[in-house]
Amino acid sequence: MTSIQQAGREVASSRRRGFWAVFVGGLLVGVCGFAGFHFLLMDGFTNSLEMCISCHEMDGVYREYQKSTHYKNPAGVRVICANCHIPHGKGVADYLDKLVDKVVVGGRHLFHHLKGTYPDANSFESARYRLSQDVLANMRQRDSKECRQCHTYESMQFSSQGRSAASKHERVMKEGSKTCVDCHSGIVHELPEEPTSPEGGDKK
Repeated sequence: MTSIQQAGREVASSRRRGFWAVFVGGLLVGVCGFAGFHFLLMDGFTNSLEMCISCHEMDGVYREYQKSTHYKNPAGVRVICANCHIPHGKGVADYLDKLVDKVVVGGRHLFHHLKGTYPDANSFESARYRLSQDVLANMRQRDSKECRQCHTYESMQFSSQGRSAASKHERVMKEGSKTCVDCHSGIVHELPEEPTSPEGGDKK
């Protein structure tokens, strides 16, 4: 083997090692970056109860939540804000839905908090009807998917429910004519009354 051939092989070997070093390094950076993004942003602090109630606008709705069975109940199961208000699921579409929701809805909430759109409880209450309708519309659009992560017709004991509730649940299970929040809105947060004038419209 000539010195030229030897040199050529060494160069080729060096290039292969460089390629694999870049490939493995890039893979590690990508995995670590995605893990950090996922656990810190998507399913970490931004999903926590502490994050959700850190804004003063949530003081009133947090007190309402503390009085509900989603906060304290005989089974000892606590549901936090993100369980109901953040899209979740196991599919890629669900993950993208969650990402968009956090960026768009979360970003809008943060913007209005920093802007001081609702400086006190009264200003927030004046907009609550419209805000609640936006939330309900979003939940209907997703067919109350977040509710059904925990509550499913297949798991219900209709015999333990009241006659009216059991009849309605069985009918809706067969017909699919309604979604959870059509009947069960207001079980965690009080439903604000519809304003008689357009004043205090939703800004958030």
